[in-house]
Amino acid sequence: MNVLVTGGAGFVGSHLVDRLLKENHEVTVLDLWESQDITKHNDNPFYHFVKGSILDDNIIPSIVKDKDRIVHMAAILGTSESITTYDVEQVALVNVVGIIRILKAARKFNVQRVVLPTSPDVQWLNPYSITKQTAEKFTKFFNKEYDVETVSLKFGKIYGPRERWLNSSIGAPFNYQFLIPTILVETLRGNIVQIYGDGNQKSEYIFVHDVIESFVRALKTKKNLGGEIIPVGGNKNYSVNDIIETIEKCWNRKIQTEYMKMRLGETPAEIILDTKKLKDILDYELEWDLTKGLMETIPYYEQAFKDSN
Repeated sequence: MNVLVTGGAGFVGSHLVDRLLKENHEVTVLDLWESQDITKHNDNPFYHFVKGSILDDNIIPSIVKDKDRIVHMAAILGTSESITTYDVEQVALVNVVGIIRILKAARKFNVQRVVLPTSPDVQWLNPYSITKQTAEKFTKFFNKEYDVETVSLKFGKIYGPRERWLNSSIGAPFNYQFLIPTILVETLRGNIVQIYGDGNQKSEYIFVHDVIESFVRALKTKKNLGGEIIPVGGNKNYSVNDIIETIEKCWNRKIQTEYMKMRLGETPAEIILDTKKLKDILDYELEWDLTKGLMETIPYYEQAFKDSN
């Protein structure tokens, strides 16, 4: 296949690019920056990098033309960050207008399938959640009205090596405060880890290798996925306190914590994702449990911390 991955230099995107190139697909990445995980492919003739924005009308037609598939990951993330750190209008432009421009180009150039990662149906009132829900609806609209085959993969909290943390110095245009990297990095720094709320809020935690397998199956299946929304989960969730306890066991290390009031744009929730569509449509069940995933993740951050010091 000839695949365009927008946002392909990021955490999940770079893992997907690795997998697609390993399978000898041709891959074009559109992103605002070139991460270390992407530049390693510069000598691969099947890999192409385009630096730029999904809002640039001069770029989109040239990179969408002749593509078989598009995975649209380019977005401004973050719950409280989309309120306190990034301009709300810019979040809306990138996350909503961006997907519309990709879908319009896919329609114009007859791209066979567009795959979009999206978020759980939690009624958090923050720009990120609002825009992701809106983007999901636009994919269904383009499938229904314009016959663009779209599929949305609905994820809980994705974790694994390469996930960014808030004060990272890796040169990314945007960084975010995600739970597992924050716990690991702040503990390595000798700091107390701030936990928002009482720690009893729950979500599915999906290891990145399961995420990538889901993407690849959505890209390769011969089934018509038009308009489908497929939850990617294991029908099992964990509280923040569960995550801390499991990290302590995997790492054989005590995590020092203090509890804070909830962040802006987020309220306590219990997120769980049904497995039925993932199994029925993509013939897949998650293979990585939390302990196995954390044992793969922890050494990455230990090495990253060592390299930064």
